[in-house]
Amino acid sequence: MRIKHIEVFNAIMLTGTVSAAARLLHVTQSAVTQTLQHAELQLGYALFTRQSNRLIPTREAQSMYPEVQRLMSQLESVRRMSKALGKGEGNHLRILIVPSLAVRALPDALQRFRARYPDMQVSIRTMHSNEIAQAIALQEGDVGVVYGSLPHPAVHEESVAVGRLVCVSRVGSPGADGRNTVALEDVLRGRFICIDERDPLGAMLADQWARLGLAPHADITVQTHHIAMVLAEEGFGPAIIDSFTAQASRNARLHVRDLLPEVPVEIRALLPLGIRSPRPVTDFLKALRFVTTKDS
Repeated sequence: MRIKHIEVFNAIMLTGTVSAAARLLHVTQSAVTQTLQHAELQLGYALFTRQSNRLIPTREAQSMYPEVQRLMSQLESVRRMSKALGKGEGNHLRILIVPSLAVRALPDALQRFRARYPDMQVSIRTMHSNEIAQAIALQEGDVGVVYGSLPHPAVHEESVAVGRLVCVSRVGSPGADGRNTVALEDVLRGRFICIDERDPLGAMLADQWARLGLAPHADITVQTHHIAMVLAEEGFGPAIIDSFTAQASRNARLHVRDLLPEVPVEIRALLPLGIRSPRPVTDFLKALRFVTTKDS
């Protein structure tokens, strides 16, 4: 099958009709029909049977479709990279950042960055760490900001700042006494707001309670540290988050305690491997290092 055959096959699998597939591909219905017929002629078997006005995939088509989906995903990655390469550097900074760090650390860094680049266009996308690594590899961003190390063959990493895990809870809630520290084991033995294990810090916590031989008592599981902090502020229970996120709170009801033993949390910058970073990227990271190191 040729690429155009695969595109038509995928479009019909997605839409179920020739007319809808034609609209999706921005071609005529006759072009879709002719391409499908040519593909089936080359293969020597039918890919679809017609029932009423819909095309029903045959057993062969259903077996082939998972591989076609993987190929279409790879083709889309190529298109995205080629588009990003065509844009060049220009007067534009593209930042990819995890949601929690976009709440305070990013605005503070942009304030300093704007003082030097008042006319620079800045686009910001919040994504999860693994998504950022993939996007930087495809050069869909100039710089990514994540928690921890995410080794990728097409990505270069730089350290930005090192913080720590802290326990946050509502002032006056059970266990939120006047102490400034709390044992990690004590938090993990009770009920708390849990970070999804797909998050690097969530995975770190999962490893910690596995080492202690404990099962987590999580009433609520969330994807971001900021959501965990907001829920803790509202009294839904304690949460273990990073110190950078905790510093974003302006709420006097939030009680923050250091964890013992200390568990370090690193912010890292991700950059496309083998490409010299433009000066605005260097200056943005300098600003981000200043604000995160100042608060850590």
